[in-house]
Amino acid sequence: PPSPPAPPASTASLAARSPPMLPSAISRAFVRRVGSLLNEGFHGLKARCPKRAFSGTTKSRESFIGGRFINWYLHQLEVRPILTKSVTSAIIGGGGDLVCQKFVEGNKIDWFRNAKMSFIGLVMVGPTLHTWFGTLYRIAPSTDMRGVLVRLALDQTIFAACFTSAFFSAVLTLDGKADQIPATIKKEWWPTMKANWYLWIPANFINFSFVPLRLQVLFANNVALIWNVYLSMASHRD
Repeated sequence: PPSPPAPPASTASLAARSPPMLPSAISRAFVRRVGSLLNEGFHGLKARCPKRAFSGTTKSRESFIGGRFINWYLHQLEVRPILTKSVTSAIIGGGGDLVCQKFVEGNKIDWFRNAKMSFIGLVMVGPTLHTWFGTLYRIAPSTDMRGVLVRLALDQTIFAACFTSAFFSAVLTLDGKADQIPATIKKEWWPTMKANWYLWIPANFINFSFVPLRLQVLFANNVALIWNVYLSMASHRD
């Protein structure tokens, strides 16, 4: 007689045999699932509602335009990663400087200074972060907590120390004050490093733990809107 079928595996035994999902995998799966549900809901609502009712609302049009922009931006990250990240860094670098000049320093806006900060974002910050984040994942590719902590330690010691000096040097060179680079770095480097650790250690812990690699420069750029206010002020302090 045929042998009886084996009893179904328990949930606990299946879970024990299944590989654990790492934080980055969880975040990607979550983003894909949410995007799929939103897409299905959007098309279902559009099919059930009259065309004029759907297309006539300002909020719906704005949501649709915003979704198209996000899709376009993600596509640009795929096909033109360095250019896209560089332009984003230029916009956010200039934005941080405007906030610094208008609301922190309370001065009349110096548009040459603003263009200079945007230029540094375009040719230095964006390409450097793109290259550095890729290098970090080649050095420590693991997505577990050990890999996150290794990347964070390298980022906040070797990279932060070198990049802070390079940033001050670039700003002063564009200002025609290259002779002031040693004195400025001596005065501003340590306070800037301490401020950097307060902001960037928690920010990049989140970035390296949960954000996909292709979006990490974008995440860093959004945090950098705050950081660029400080850098703009520190690099132009008398």
